[in-house]
Amino acid sequence: MGLARRAKEVTAVWRVIFVTGLAAFLVCRAPLSLTNRAQERKNERSHAAKASPLEPHEEAQTFRLLPGLRIELVACEPQVIDPVAMTFDEAGRLYVVEMPSYPNGGIGEGTPAIAGRVKVLADRDGDGFFETASTFADDLRFPTGITPWRDGVFVANAPDLLYLRDTDGDGRADERRVVYTGFGTYNIQQLLNALQFHLDNWIHGCNGINGGIVKPGPGLQFEPLPLLGRHIRFRPDDWSRIEATSGGGQYGMACDDWGNWFTCTNSQHLRHIVVPDRYLKRHPGLAPTGVVRDIPDGVDEHIAAARVFRISPFEAWRLERTERRARDPDLSRRLSPTELVPGGYITSACGVLVYNGGLLGSQYEGDTLVCDPANNLVHRDRLVADGVSFLARRVDRGCEFLASTDTWFRPVFLCLGPEGAVYIADFYREVIETPLSLPEDIQKRYNLQSRGRGRIWRVVPASGAPRRGAPLKQRSELDWVASLESVNSWERLTAQRLLVERGTVSPEALEKLRQKATSAERPQGRLHALWTLEGLRRLDPTLIRRALSDPCPRIREHALKLAEPLLDKDADLLAAALRLQDDEDLRVRFQLAFTLGESNSPLATRGLAYLAARDGQDGYLQTAILSSCRGREALLLSHLQHHKHLPPAFARALGMLLARGDARQTAQSVAAWLREDRLLEPPVKDVLAGIADGLATRGLSLSQLLVQHAGASKWQAFVADCASHLENEQLPVPQRSERARFLAHMPYTMVEQLAPRMLAPSTPAELQLACIRALAYRREPGVAGLLLRFWAGYTPAARQEVIEALFLRSDRLPMLVEALERGQIAASQLPAARRVQLQTLTDPSLRARAAAALAKLVEADRQRVVKQYEQALHASGDIQRGRAVFQKHCQTCHRLAGEGKDVGPDLAAALRTKLPETLLSDLFDPSHEVDPRYVNYVVVTRDGRVLSGIIAQDSANSILLRRAEQAEDQVLRQDIEEIQSTAKSLMPEGLEKELTVRDVADLAAYLFSVVGRRWPQRP
Repeated sequence: MGLARRAKEVTAVWRVIFVTGLAAFLVCRAPLSLTNRAQERKNERSHAAKASPLEPHEEAQTFRLLPGLRIELVACEPQVIDPVAMTFDEAGRLYVVEMPSYPNGGIGEGTPAIAGRVKVLADRDGDGFFETASTFADDLRFPTGITPWRDGVFVANAPDLLYLRDTDGDGRADERRVVYTGFGTYNIQQLLNALQFHLDNWIHGCNGINGGIVKPGPGLQFEPLPLLGRHIRFRPDDWSRIEATSGGGQYGMACDDWGNWFTCTNSQHLRHIVVPDRYLKRHPGLAPTGVVRDIPDGVDEHIAAARVFRISPFEAWRLERTERRARDPDLSRRLSPTELVPGGYITSACGVLVYNGGLLGSQYEGDTLVCDPANNLVHRDRLVADGVSFLARRVDRGCEFLASTDTWFRPVFLCLGPEGAVYIADFYREVIETPLSLPEDIQKRYNLQSRGRGRIWRVVPASGAPRRGAPLKQRSELDWVASLESVNSWERLTAQRLLVERGTVSPEALEKLRQKATSAERPQGRLHALWTLEGLRRLDPTLIRRALSDPCPRIREHALKLAEPLLDKDADLLAAALRLQDDEDLRVRFQLAFTLGESNSPLATRGLAYLAARDGQDGYLQTAILSSCRGREALLLSHLQHHKHLPPAFARALGMLLARGDARQTAQSVAAWLREDRLLEPPVKDVLAGIADGLATRGLSLSQLLVQHAGASKWQAFVADCASHLENEQLPVPQRSERARFLAHMPYTMVEQLAPRMLAPSTPAELQLACIRALAYRREPGVAGLLLRFWAGYTPAARQEVIEALFLRSDRLPMLVEALERGQIAASQLPAARRVQLQTLTDPSLRARAAAALAKLVEADRQRVVKQYEQALHASGDIQRGRAVFQKHCQTCHRLAGEGKDVGPDLAAALRTKLPETLLSDLFDPSHEVDPRYVNYVVVTRDGRVLSGIIAQDSANSILLRRAEQAEDQVLRQDIEEIQSTAKSLMPEGLEKELTVRDVADLAAYLFSVVGRRWPQRP
């Protein structure tokens, strides 16, 4: 208590930091260039003495904020130790979650060395400093999240989610229930966290990528819920209702005023969760194009792992670790390029908050704040609408919302307070990293465990004391209704929660709620009133219909959600919803596409068709429409088949869903087109291509379907037309490539006639690749021979696709091994992941032959190869020749300066910080250490296909594999027989066979020139 008293005594002197014009100038100064590494390291070493902890009033002096803001101390040790999450209840008490056992070896398993706790802090004299603290609950494992409900709190304590309540009034939780269990515990930085009551009357939580299978606690019953990297929500008033929600975050999740969810990972500082999981799961056959989106705008290094303006000196250990990576390329391979410098780039994003507090000023409303404890700062972005999603733009030039010169300042969590201030949980430790990211000898030199410290800070306006009204708990029911229109989102949500907790309200309060739902001046007030009525089960269709015509588009969007349970019970409500198909706001139409899937009316299907015709070019609208069409794909198609401009991607996806559904409906649709001679008209040809792909996944063929329902003559005419388009060199290449996909379904005799011309070196690359991919899905034994016949003339991209085709069917592998044996294919031309696959074949005879053939490859020691090319570091390079090298060898997987494909890492971001030595290692030893995002995976499907690539997208229903030339395979989870990582990079080894030292110097000169750096010249 002594330290707390001292801190309170100096509050008047030290707690308030005014940011003067001089301070603003200092914090906004440009950082030193990272390219002048030798001088920079010399300067850094002179300032990198091992830092000692500061007392709270000393730490207060280290902060630099934006002009017009100040920071205040709210609480400190010994009242608070190791805070990682916090929340306010309606009485104004601050519940703080303490996690003293972090980092526990980097995992959330085992028994903690020091039990976690929940503290309750109170500011009894109202001066803003919380001078009293009591332990509400202890003996917790690794608690990471908390939110209040009915005089108690829900606490995330993986693998459990607990409900804790003080029933006897002594200030300690004597009621302790396990509500759910089974949450993942593998990574301690991704345990269940960020619990919060939301506008929709559910409590939401972020579950990282730990996954888990959630099971009910004692007294509950529901089917186990596999999370598969998704987050959760549950009804606090009905614990049997729990659902998975779309994932994509690690530690932290926040919502804006309108229900848009944002999250982050260590190196992805702001992500928008675009597509709700509850709509996707309606159609298990749907493979969405994207669920979560990284939204930084990319301007001036404002990328996922954005550049930030740190003002603290680099810790001695951080400099030492960076220097080791510079000397030893092996160490640099484990982490992303932005972690190859001591700091200055976001590497530990967490605790995201959307500020809607009404206190700091209109210039901050709606902005996002995210902590980066590794750089001792809080970063700010502004959200700008971008279609149905957002772009996040840097607001503060050359400085941050908040930064500290104290390297012990570790902001890990943000929350909004009852007065609208931003509260910051300061973990206050010398080292925030887990042992997993530190060399063992450095670990031994530093104390990674709890240091018995912790602080809570509050950011408020520089002038004027924050207003503090009576706690909501002391106000009346009618006051709570009035608070639904507060400028402070914390007050709005808390008032809504208190009303919903009651379950019933007085007639007067009910009438006030109805009035506010239609006539509140602020749209947020109307929105909260509507959802409060929903939580009280007193929302009637009349109010929803009025909301559907509200002047605010966000109200119309939410009115569609509220209408969903009633659409098939109220024809007028469905009609009102359908009138929004021409709404001027894209997000309203996006929500309408989801909402119509909750109605079984044919009118809803017609509405989906209208939206597809109008907005089908938008990938997210495509997902929304297709998620709503399960069981009525044929009816939707009947409304669209004469629409000439339906996007091909949408038409193919609809065809695939049709083929995977009711076989009778599929046959009827195809027969109707045949009778009208419309098979090659848009959009029928694209739907037909999707049907063909969908049938193939079921072991069926398009030719069988067409012959059965239209006769051989129609089928022959269709095939002949496809062949003539393929051979017509006067037609545009994209049009010929469209027909190429039907090579997978033509009679094989015709394929054998066409293949020599389609695979010849003179064939345009786009058409050649399309033909290879189509042939890959044929089952005839002769396909392997056809593909291998032209091996010598293939480009690297074509060879990659042929290799994928050969591995797609296990019966083709003997021909591949034979080609290796006779030297037609050099073993070095196989990607490392595929060589591993040959060496693990189940057939012992073929495995032995493959091993012998691969032994012919002189497995150069990768580091020896790297050594051979070090002379390129001393040679001047020609930028134009280097661009040609890039175009020939790199752009099939990498995009740079507007050229190439987005398969591998973002080169522009990587090259800004990459060491020259590391570039050589990347080229010639790509699989020594692989960024987990670019590890190659092999997927075996239930119909016998063997696919490979990096996992570019992962959703509840499907995964997307991507390989060279940005070729992709979308695989439904229900079709996966087996999936495993090869631990190899997608990038091939053996480039030393094709690149000279001069090529490497030229390539490096070009790559570095694009980002404004020179290729190093060394004496």
